[in-house]
Formats: sequence, C-alpha cells, structure tokens
Amino acid sequence: KRIPALFGEVDLLRSIQLLPGVNTAGEGTTGLFVRGGSSDQNLIQIDGAPIYNPSHFFGFFSVFNADAISELELFKGGIPARYGGRLASILDVKMKEGNPERFSGSGGIGLISSRLYLDGPIKKGKGSFMIAGRRTYADAFLFLAPEEDIRDSKLFFYDFNAKADYKINEKNSLYLSAYLGRDVLSLSDQILVNWGNATTTLRWNRIFSEKLIGNLTGIVSNFDYKIGIPDGSQEFTTTTQILDYHLKADFNYYLNE
Repeated sequence: KRIPALFGEVDLLRSIQLLPGVNTAGEGTTGLFVRGGSSDQNLIQIDGAPIYNPSHFFGFFSVFNADAISELELFKGGIPARYGGRLASILDVKMKEGNPERFSGSGGIGLISSRLYLDGPIKKGKGSFMIAGRRTYADAFLFLAPEEDIRDSKLFFYDFNAKADYKINEKNSLYLSAYLGRDVLSLSDQILVNWGNATTTLRWNRIFSEKLIGNLTGIVSNFDYKIGIPDGSQEFTTTTQILDYHLKADFNYYLNE
C-alpha cells in the first residue's frame, strides 16, 4: 500500500513486478513473466482456487483487492510438490479472516473505483466473517455524453470477496471463502465483451493430536469469457469456459519442536 499506484489503485501484482526475476509486458499491465517464462506458465490461486485471468480492464488492474488479502507467497523456483507444478512460478494468495471479537469496517473513494470492507464475529470467540467489495464507475458519467450510442454503453469491473470461519470444537474448524469478479464492456449494440472469475473454497481443519494436523479441502473455480455483437445483421455470441473441481487432503506431522 506504500508503493505509488496507478490512478490511486494499489495493486498486488504490480508490487510483485518490483521483485528480482519478475518482469512485465509494459507499464500499467498485470502480466507476470518470471525468469523468462510466459504469463500463462504461472499458477495464481486465491485460498487454493486457481485464477485463470488475474486482470481487469485489459490488464491495467489485478483482480486482487488489497483490503481482503492477508498474505501471499511467490515461488520463483523450488516449487513445493503440493502445488502440482508450473513451468514459471506459483503465486499463492490468502484472504483475511474476520475479527472474532468485534465488528469493524473501512472504505475508500478513488478516481477509478470505490471499495468497502467489513468484518466481525459470527459468534464471539467461535467464528468470524469478512466481506470486501469494489467497483469502478467510469460508466456512471456516460449519460452526460451527447451521442446516444455512448450513453447506452457500459464500462466497469467489480470484485467481491467473502470469508467465514467457525470453530466447531477444540479439534475441528471450518473455513469457507469465495471470490467473484467480472469485467463488462458494451459499446451500445455494436459489441459486447465480458469475462470473470468465480471461486469457492471449503476447508475442514482437524487436529488429530498435538503432532498431527489434517485438512480436507473442496474447491470450485470457474472462468468464462463472452464476446459478440448483440444486435443487427451480424449478430453473434461466442462463449468459452474453464470449470474446475478439486478435492484434496493434506496432513502435517511434527516430529518434535
């Protein structure tokens, strides 16, 4: 958040581009090129769910709302086997957990977008929630344009993050997190382009003993892209989609301190 930001929008991926071995296609873009690899050779995930297009506004902003992020890890080599492997890098992003004791919130109004963050207890000492959202409003002023085609156009993106955790008992806890983001570009009835990511992660954490801890995680990740001409003699629509389902279990055993 201390790094100078494009249009006042802090950006997680642009901050990573300042690290050694990480390059970008150009100023103001979010594509990562790690140690000579291309941008599609990176695995980018949020709470374990893969994100296939991590950018908004044709690459100028990333999909990660800094208000909702607690930590990230970037692997440029020696990638742990649990990630399945990528040729270039792994970017592992984790969302914040809410405050289990009291309610709090924050927000901001920027040149490009406005944002809101809320968190608090579901049940004091047992569970908490976090929700965060942001939306651009470039299209809010299009109604002032003299041309009707421009007034009917749309140009915006939004992000929504949510996470909840609940401690069932001393040995069992549940974590549920979700992300939804979308870009919409519509030039009257001439062209329509929209794309977005949607993910859901449900994790069950079990403490078997002082030395053995396990997690069972279910993940759904969806990316879809639509382009077309909505009206007229050349009307058409093309849609593509990637839909992933993951189920995985992992265990940590501590031999000693």
